[in-house]
Amino acid sequence: MSQTRPSYCGSVAITIEAFRNRPCTLVKTDPEYIPPTPEEVRSLRNLLGFPQARLGHFLGKSINLKGCKAVRRWETNVENKEYNPIDYYAWQMMLLAAGVITIQSRVDTSLGYKDVLNHRS
Repeated sequence: MSQTRPSYCGSVAITIEAFRNRPCTLVKTDPEYIPPTPEEVRSLRNLLGFPQARLGHFLGKSINLKGCKAVRRWETNVENKEYNPIDYYAWQMMLLAAGVITIQSRVDTSLGYKDVLNHRS
């Protein structure tokens, strides 16, 4: 049974629907875009039902019996020296896999490339 209402635990989205309303799901060129927090990465991974090793394998990262170092670093507190932000395209793949965004929505958004270019000149 899937939830249709957005649901949050504190400020972290815990349903797919809730993720659709987050600034981290926007395209990188959107002025409202904010990179995902470690908590958002962990929450979406859990919604996917992936252990760290499976997510790492899905995204083409190195894995071992302990899991995936890259994923662990993405989910580490930002104040920890081991923290490393998730790559934008890895995040997009997670959003696609979870059904938060669609390929068509990204193709449609790309139609605004001229607006982006005009704002940069």
